[in-house]
Amino acid sequence: MYAALDLHEKSIQCVLKDDTGKVVRESKVPKDEERILEFLDGTNARVVMESGYNHQHIRDVLKAKGYDVKVAHPLMVKAIAYAKVKTDKVDARTLADLLRADMIPESYVPEEKTREVRDLVRRRHRLVETRTGFKNKVKAELAKRWVKHEGEVFTQEGRRFLRSLHIDAVDDYMDTIEFLDGKIGELDVKVKGVAQNDRYAKLLVTIPGVSHYSALLISSEIADVDRFADHEHLCSYAGLVPGVRQSADKSHATSGNRTRSAMLNWIMVQCTRVHVRWCDSSITRFYMELAKRRGEKVAIVAAARKLMRAMYIMLKEEKAFRLDG
Repeated sequence: MYAALDLHEKSIQCVLKDDTGKVVRESKVPKDEERILEFLDGTNARVVMESGYNHQHIRDVLKAKGYDVKVAHPLMVKAIAYAKVKTDKVDARTLADLLRADMIPESYVPEEKTREVRDLVRRRHRLVETRTGFKNKVKAELAKRWVKHEGEVFTQEGRRFLRSLHIDAVDDYMDTIEFLDGKIGELDVKVKGVAQNDRYAKLLVTIPGVSHYSALLISSEIADVDRFADHEHLCSYAGLVPGVRQSADKSHATSGNRTRSAMLNWIMVQCTRVHVRWCDSSITRFYMELAKRRGEKVAIVAAARKLMRAMYIMLKEEKAFRLDG
């Protein structure tokens, strides 16, 4: 038996097919694990669902109950199975057929511990982004009132200046910024504690420019270095390898891998910027030479690719970073 679950925010479209592809059972049920277990009860079916923000819990529940569960990559499923008519019922039936034909393009699902670490570092990232948004709002309030201040306004002296203005909007935004400062500080303590006990992060922090937060983020995004055949596959996953689209005798560069990790791409560029600014290494020298010829934007991505390659070797061989590469 082959079962497919098309997951949505409030409901799940379920379908069960036999070896011939005939629909044995089909139902749309509320988002409730007991209803899904009831739908599958007595079938011992293989189960497939697409990767998404809400697939992890039900996957864990079904795995614990002994079901063989596959998680499909949605972009790759779309590339394999195109349907003119797209409904929840069609999507579920298509997934079941792909499972029956053993054509599911699987999405990597990290262990629960790794998922918890990912949630931690991504939560900090979102809070920092939110704080940056409120800081920009403060600057906008100053700009529209033509208020001038020499230097950075979010230093201790700058914050005293902001409070002295007695602008309601600025005071409200500053209250929020200070609250977020506290939450981010709490998460920084947690991140450092986790990073100091993380096998990969302990190696990555030996690289100049890589903090405990950066190391833990990179570690959680990679999850298991052995799932990458070589450093080129890891660089592609990090979105550091430009793609090429070709038609007949024409070709042009694209943004690269659509299935890349946006978080890994972002943190690699950030770490590389710090590294080449403060560290005299083979990567820095490579960056400086390339920047002269191709410009900073091309050079920083190329240097990040080189740093990613060094990380791959470090994690595979369990060795600390060397300045000479």
